[in-house]
Amino acid sequence: MIKGMEIEAKLESYVIPPNSTNTNHLLIKLKTPPAKPEQRHPLVIGLAIDKSWSMKGEKMDATIEAACALVNWLTRNDYICIVAYSADVQIVQSLTQLKDKMSVIDKIRSIKVATSTNLSGGWLQTLKIVENSNVPNSYKRVILLTDGQATLGIKEPEQFNKIASDHHARGISTTTIGFGADFNEASLRDIAVAGGGNFYFVSNPEEASEIFFREFGEIGSLYGQALELKVKFSPGVRLMEMFNDYPYSVDPDGNVNIQAGDIRADDLRNIVLALEVNSAHPNFKSSELATVQATFYNLLENLKLENITAKSMAIVEDRPGFKPDTEVVIERLIYSSAKAAIKAARHIQEGDMETAKALINTAIERLESHVSLAPEVLNPVLNRLKNTASKIKTNVQLAGKHVMAMGSDIYSRTEIIDTGGVETHDRIFEYRAQGDIDLYKCPDIKTMVQAQMKEGYKFVIFDLTESKFIDSSGIGAFIQIASWLRRRGGEFVVANTTDTVKKVFEVTRLENHIRIAKSMEEARNIIESIIQSIKS
Repeated sequence: MIKGMEIEAKLESYVIPPNSTNTNHLLIKLKTPPAKPEQRHPLVIGLAIDKSWSMKGEKMDATIEAACALVNWLTRNDYICIVAYSADVQIVQSLTQLKDKMSVIDKIRSIKVATSTNLSGGWLQTLKIVENSNVPNSYKRVILLTDGQATLGIKEPEQFNKIASDHHARGISTTTIGFGADFNEASLRDIAVAGGGNFYFVSNPEEASEIFFREFGEIGSLYGQALELKVKFSPGVRLMEMFNDYPYSVDPDGNVNIQAGDIRADDLRNIVLALEVNSAHPNFKSSELATVQATFYNLLENLKLENITAKSMAIVEDRPGFKPDTEVVIERLIYSSAKAAIKAARHIQEGDMETAKALINTAIERLESHVSLAPEVLNPVLNRLKNTASKIKTNVQLAGKHVMAMGSDIYSRTEIIDTGGVETHDRIFEYRAQGDIDLYKCPDIKTMVQAQMKEGYKFVIFDLTESKFIDSSGIGAFIQIASWLRRRGGEFVVANTTDTVKKVFEVTRLENHIRIAKSMEEARNIIESIIQSIKS
């Protein structure tokens, strides 16, 4: 029997010094079960594509190819509409079930660039079409893509955010994609946060299809929507800082309400809060330091409203030398790095480069001093921060966009495996797939890879000799596995692809994101060369 969502709340230090005021950190962990094969809900996707004149050439070509790959990735049970906007708003494809993908692709390829940027017009038209869809038990998301700032229609960020939050409350989330150097990264990210979606930065045309894969790998199998957490504290405890980027409010009693959006099946969501804990308060109760109540609509149970609770308890005593919880420390470091990046990006947009550099450098120093706690988890974050710091020095025009995207990527990471204390190694795990890679096989395949990663493996080869077909769930699983391994400095390679599987890879452009080898020997050589390059 598959359990429902699990919740845990634990403190960085459950030992509280008596009669003192200290800073502590609370980690809230939410883990969802895998979806059953029959529980994959249909997606209703709206694409709002900027076709203004600045999109001409390789930008529009790359966007069209990425949109076509997305259509091929989606299943016959999914729905899509496509709106292209410039000075006018063009409904390229009204909402349709993807039973005839070629006709939809032909319409996408017909998009031509025009003049100005009526961003609000294109976005609102797409939201309207998606909202009016009548697809039972569906998940609705709009993707807003632009390479510039709004020149027509609504232009005020506050109005954009209200549109996003209002529609999210009605069950439609918005993801934003900024393309190139001229869009407002702060505005697009704020829309995504208010709209319950993601923010991406496409710095070059080659990245366009990868963004769509990342986005729809995430929403392909959702578990819950409208996830809300209410955190009630003992007297003497108050919120100092929210490390995640979710909308939240604090009521008059000091309790915190967090709007955490949607959550996937087979996922782990971590939320970190900084707390001030005053054990000298006359009504302080260590046994009730924090109570977390999570409510959400369960998509796998016909939108049933569910409620789960966890408590975080402490003890009050002097215990010199007590060591904090390593997992909480690691998560705090990761999310504080993401928050620093988002702040730095906003300073860059305001022209305050010095403050931005100071924020990034402080985050780097903080990670460097703790990286030994979990090198396989913290090193990728540290390397991204260092890479971002170099971009600030060399490319001022795009610096804010790179920094904003980096912070967003850290926030949206999906870690399903607890690797704390696991030492990785350079041995290669080889797996020979049995039959087709489809929705029915994916949960077992991911569980198998997770088990190997807990044994320290970070290099994995799949032999697909016996696989004649791979569906969209399999594609999503491969992307997720590659992401897990690369975060730990490893790699994922598939070998011996059959002609039919190779065709799926080509059509969906998966070959641009997953390493493919003609034979197992070639796959081993690819990984050995990676290992040697790391050592050198």
